[in-house]
Amino acid sequence: MVFQRRVSKKSRLSIAPLLDMIFILLIFFVVSTTFSKLPGVVIQAPEATTPDTLSPQTLTIGITSQGVYVYDQQTLSMDQLRGILANHYAQNTQQRVLIMADKRTALQHVIGVMDMCK
Repeated sequence: MVFQRRVSKKSRLSIAPLLDMIFILLIFFVVSTTFSKLPGVVIQAPEATTPDTLSPQTLTIGITSQGVYVYDQQTLSMDQLRGILANHYAQNTQQRVLIMADKRTALQHVIGVMDMCK
C-alpha cells in the first residue's frame, strides 16, 4: 500500500479582518463618546490700548531690579511715590500711569505701584 504524503500549506494569519474590527470599534467609541466641557477659570485678558506715542500727561514710573522707584529721574521711597501719585490724582482723576520695570524686578514692587495707582 502506497501512502501519499500530503503537502501541508503554511498557515497564515490574515490581518484584514482584524483591521476591519479595529476600525469598527474605533468608530463605535468615537460616536458613543460624549464630550463635556470641563469647568475652568474664565480669564478675560486685557487688550492693549496704549498709543504709539505717550501723551505729556502720562506719568512714567520706573522700577529697578533692586526695587528702587524712579520718577522724573529721582529715586523715591514708597511713601514719596504715594504722595506724588496722590497729588497728580487730586489734579486729574483720569491720570495715566506707565510702569516700566526691569525684567528681574520682583513682582511685589510692580503690584505695589499698581495698588497705589488704584
